[in-house]
Amino acid sequence: MSQTSSKNAVNVKKSGGFHYAYMIVVACCAISLAPVAFTFSCAGIFFKPVTQELGIGIGTFALYLSSLLLAATLTLTVAGKIINKYSARLVLSASVLITAGAFAAMSTFTSVYQFYVAGAFLGVSTAFLLYLMIPTMINRWFKTRVGFFMGLCSAFTGVGGILFNPLGGYIIANYGWRNAYLAFAVLTIVIALPFALFVIKSYPADKGLRPFGDTGEDEQKGAAPQVTGVSYSKAVKSGAFYTGLVFSFGMAFITNINFYLPAYAGSLGMSITLGATVASASMFGTMAGKILLGWVNDRSVVGGMLFGLGCGIVGLGLMAFFAKVGVWVVLIAAALYGISYAGVSVQTPLTIKTIFGNREYAPIYSNIAMAASLSSMIGSAAWGFIIDSTKSYPMTFGIGIAIAALTIVAGYVAMQLGKKLDFTTK
Repeated sequence: MSQTSSKNAVNVKKSGGFHYAYMIVVACCAISLAPVAFTFSCAGIFFKPVTQELGIGIGTFALYLSSLLLAATLTLTVAGKIINKYSARLVLSASVLITAGAFAAMSTFTSVYQFYVAGAFLGVSTAFLLYLMIPTMINRWFKTRVGFFMGLCSAFTGVGGILFNPLGGYIIANYGWRNAYLAFAVLTIVIALPFALFVIKSYPADKGLRPFGDTGEDEQKGAAPQVTGVSYSKAVKSGAFYTGLVFSFGMAFITNINFYLPAYAGSLGMSITLGATVASASMFGTMAGKILLGWVNDRSVVGGMLFGLGCGIVGLGLMAFFAKVGVWVVLIAAALYGISYAGVSVQTPLTIKTIFGNREYAPIYSNIAMAASLSSMIGSAAWGFIIDSTKSYPMTFGIGIAIAALTIVAGYVAMQLGKKLDFTTK
């Protein structure tokens, strides 16, 4: 089903009172809460029980996440064009079903290679549910407060982790990991599918509305509502695009330090429980950071970039040089670092929107997101090698600080180059 008619619709009524855009926010929150959180925020609870039963190492099992991210990277080459061409309701519903099917299948697996195949299917759905859904839908449905609502929706992946990690752990402890995967499959269907199937609408025009915050000034002047931006063909040939790829890669790369925070806490002599608390502090910072970054970006995208990555630099600096002051310093530092972690799902899409506009945002951002997916695939292991080779967490965090600073530079340069691009309508 082509979306051309929806995008070109002109006779839309002025919105008033409750705007259906809020329902789009609820739908995005629900989908982030279940399938996205299950895929990423809850993945760790299965490592020990699955590897023990299959008799394999954790690293061998965790390779299914590499399979997932590789598949997501490849899917993102076409995902933006798909969600632009076809009904978002059908695309997102299919993605939810793929996720549920993968979890259901994982409950029956007896070989690690089967998990690698399932990871590839999860990667296909992840391209749409994690990387494209929130930036695309919020940009289509909102003209104002884009950052805030993008951050709010993204925060629900963390909420899902907080809610469902204990539930999944309970099911694993009492009924086994297979039943936990099956429960996640059922919950994915129950929580996410109704919203994807019955609430999601591709464009405001599908409901006879303008985007939230659109005052209709163009219509009052006798002109049709216009969506402006850089065309995809021109965007991918621009310096801003390639600098944006570097920005996206760097933003995602520093977030992978998060995997090693419990081990870092252990190197300081902290207990396993306290190490988990440090990881939780980072997760709290990420959740709060998504909303804060959205709020700041609604006022200044450059300000959001400096705030998010600046918090990461301060957090890593505190962990590198002031950890011995006390546990409270490490907890604050982890929370500050968590704010920079939020940048992948909030700062990157908002920066790309500012550079290239809304005209062909989905296919452009889909390509930019490939760098983030590839970076996550590489970075999850790369930081481990850096720690092993330097034998020093302070030095590792210093490298992270340098990458964060370079990422700020790349983002700023991309925005300056973007100012030279012509925004046009179709």
